[in-house]
Parts: sequence; structure tokens; C-alpha cells
Amino acid sequence: MPDFGRLSADRLPHTTPVAAPLYPPPPWSLPGAEILKVTFEIDKDVCLNWLPPSLGRTSPAYAHVIIARYPESPVGPFSLATQYLGCRSRMFVRAYTVQAVTDNEAALSALRETWGFPCKLGRVELSRKGGAVEAGVERGGRRLVAVSFSDGAPIDAESVRFDPVLNLRLVPAVQEGKPPALVELAQIGPAYTIREALRGKAAVTYPEPSEGDPWHLLQPLYPIAAVFVVADTELPYARFVQPY
Repeated sequence: MPDFGRLSADRLPHTTPVAAPLYPPPPWSLPGAEILKVTFEIDKDVCLNWLPPSLGRTSPAYAHVIIARYPESPVGPFSLATQYLGCRSRMFVRAYTVQAVTDNEAALSALRETWGFPCKLGRVELSRKGGAVEAGVERGGRRLVAVSFSDGAPIDAESVRFDPVLNLRLVPAVQEGKPPALVELAQIGPAYTIREALRGKAAVTYPEPSEGDPWHLLQPLYPIAAVFVVADTELPYARFVQPY
């Protein structure tokens, strides 16, 4: 009779390499986060071109640019800039992640492998002076995104909404000519305890477009809303996983 191994599924490590994981498993506590969120209308056809087939567009079509600084995390301070498409999953409003840049290598690995953020390594800036905020993203010597926020005035924290996000988790095949071993959408729904909230005017521009980092494809047509918050938040386990 053969002798079979004893490594049961509940004892599998949460990540690889097994001997020296680069980051701890979820959930991650992220206290004292500074988050700038700008929402704007975009072209309908551009929106549909970038959405997976299981998701529907909103009406009007819109996008978010969110730039955040996390002073504390299990892998140290990091910043994260993300670009989302507003969408509907069945009847629920969600945000599908299109682009992401972070400035911390350990966070880069975790954001990609655990939560499915399409992260690349770059420079993320976020500076605040009273009711004004300047933010931006640089990669490969190009300034991909510039965001300015002005005339910030206090608002009720309960009026600020962050939609759950949908991230594509893709595991490539290890055999030639085979499709990816895993293609799924993970829904990440962090909780937020907002300490301070401002609403203001904002502008998003893409100063140096890049084919390799095509943030510029989601061009703003009309502004919708802009908020800046200071909050305690998290990166939790995914609440749902659904087919692509």
C-alpha cells in the first residue's frame, strides 16, 4: 500500500515562498490614512472597453481616481494610487480597478497576490495644506497623473461613500498554450472610520501619457465629486469571489 502525505488543505501556507513570505496575511489594519477621492464622468464606450463581461456600466459612465497615504501597516508606511471604473455587479454599485501604483515593494507583492490590485512600483505623492491637497503619480520618469483639490470644507462623515472594489485575480498557466490557471473577480470591501472629511473642487489631468501605463484613457468629461478624508481603514479578506 502507498504511503500518502499528510499536508492537509487547512495547513497550507497563505503565500509563497513558504520559507520567507514577504508580508503577513489579511486583515491589515491601516490607521490614520489620508485619502483623496475624485469622481468624474467619462466616455461610455471607453468604460465598456475596460469592463469585464460580467459587469455592467453605470449611467452616466464615471471613474474614480483615489490617492491614499497609509502611515502604518504590517509592512510599514506606503502610498497607493488607484483608478477605478464605476460599475454594477448584478444590481450592486461597485468600483472595478483598472490601474494601481504603490511605492512599497512588500506592499506591491501583497496587493497583487492577495487582493488582486494591478499594482506597479512608482512614486505616489500626497500633500495637504489646510483645505487644499496636491497629489500625483510618477513612473519611469513620467508624471502619469496630477490631481489638485481646493476649497475643501468640512462635511458630515456619513455623507462620504467608498464603494466595494472588484479586482481581477489572475494566475498564469505554467504549461505552454494553456489558459490562465485562475481568472476571477474578488470583492474587497474595507471598513472606514472617518475622523475628518472635506468636500471641495478637484481636477484630474494626465500630463505625460504612457502606452505602458495608460491612465490617460479615462479622460474626465465632467466633474461629479471630490472628497478628502482622514480615516482608520483596513485591507480585509475578500467578501465575495465571482467568475470573470
